[in-house]
Amino acid sequence: MLTKQERIERLLVHEDATWHWRYWGLFFNLIVVAFISYQTSIYLPLILFAVYLPQLCVAWCKTKVLLTFNSEPRYRRWVYSDFIVEWFIFLLFLCLLAAHHTGFLTIWTLLTILGVGTIGGLVFSRLVHRVILTFDAHHVTNRMFDEAKTERYTHRKTSS
Repeated sequence: MLTKQERIERLLVHEDATWHWRYWGLFFNLIVVAFISYQTSIYLPLILFAVYLPQLCVAWCKTKVLLTFNSEPRYRRWVYSDFIVEWFIFLLFLCLLAAHHTGFLTIWTLLTILGVGTIGGLVFSRLVHRVILTFDAHHVTNRMFDEAKTERYTHRKTSS
């Protein structure tokens, strides 16, 4: 089993290797969606797809990295569940936008469900990381990883 610092280092290497998915994928997807949406407004819900799909790909790659840290079935189940809920929320948002576009949902109902879904996803992710910390003391939460990225960035900035 890896220590927390070794896990953070591997996640940082993963972050360095997948940044292009996040930004170039988003850029090219937005260009395609803008072109299609210019033709007709029926494809405007594709903007969510274009914005979120690269993030979802990066989350899947991060999930694969997290799965290498601990081979315990309980750990794997919780890590998978975090990604599965994120994927489910993405599909739910697409379905809700399609329902709004067809006139089945009003904008206020749509915004309420999207808000509750977003908050629910964030709360579930935090809950998953807290549960994992109860049986894996070396687990790296999103907050710890963000702090490590910030520290690395400020260290690079001050040492240049």
